[in-house]
Amino acid sequence: MPEPILPKALKKFDPKDENPCAGCSNCCEYVSLEIDRPTDLTDFDQIFWYLVHKDVWVYIDDEKDWYIQFNTPCDKLVEQRCGFYPHRPQLCRDYEPETCVRYGDGDPEEYLFKNETDLFNYLSKKRPKLYAKMKKKYELQKAKKEKALA
Repeated sequence: MPEPILPKALKKFDPKDENPCAGCSNCCEYVSLEIDRPTDLTDFDQIFWYLVHKDVWVYIDDEKDWYIQFNTPCDKLVEQRCGFYPHRPQLCRDYEPETCVRYGDGDPEEYLFKNETDLFNYLSKKRPKLYAKMKKKYELQKAKKEKALA
C-alpha cells in the first residue's frame, strides 16, 4: 500500500473555498490512536512489535504525544473523494480542514517510525542505554535460534 501523502504544495486555507480538500485524501488514508509514552524496555518492545506489522507506523507529534498509525484507507474513499459523504461518521463531520497539515496548522510528526530500523536509530540517538538493552536482547534471541537450528 502506498503511504499516505499530502499534496506537494501546501496552500493557504480559504474559508470561502467550497472544496478545501480537493486533491487530498490524507485524513482518509489511515487511522491513528494515541498510545502511552514508552518508558522502559517492555514498552519499546511493544512498539517494535507494532512496527514489524505491515502498514503500521508509530509517530511522535510536535507535542511529544505518541501514536500508532494503521495505514488503511477508508472503504468509502473513491478517487480521493468521500463516496459516503452524506452518511459519513461524526468524526469525519467534526473534522475541520483548516486544521489539516496541508494548511500548515495540523500536528506534524516530530518523529516517524515506519519500521524497526527507524525505531532503533531513534533509540541509539535519544535513549542509548535502552538501545543497548534492546540490541543485546535481540542478539541473544538470534543466537539462541541459530544454536537451536544447528
